[in-house]
Amino acid sequence: MESKKKERMSANKKTEAVLRLLRGEPLEELCRQYNVSASQLSEWQQIFLEKGKDGFRKHPEERRLREAQAIIGRQAMELDLYKKKMELIRQIKEK
Repeated sequence: MESKKKERMSANKKTEAVLRLLRGEPLEELCRQYNVSASQLSEWQQIFLEKGKDGFRKHPEERRLREAQAIIGRQAMELDLYKKKMELIRQIKEK
């Protein structure tokens, strides 16, 4: 027998499936279309209702952390450039 490896479903696909379920589309039909069990789709629905789309992401806080680090990095560069600019202005004024 050939064992079929289940594909990992993206957060967008899971959200799409749950939204269709919430809109009233039949559970059985959605399970066939997405190739998942009724219990799996019900679990996704519960996760979505509790945490929204971020509930499907492995580590949603990591994304927020990366965004914050990028902002801090940009601000640090801007501050460094500002300090250099102020030093140049001070040197010009001293001449």
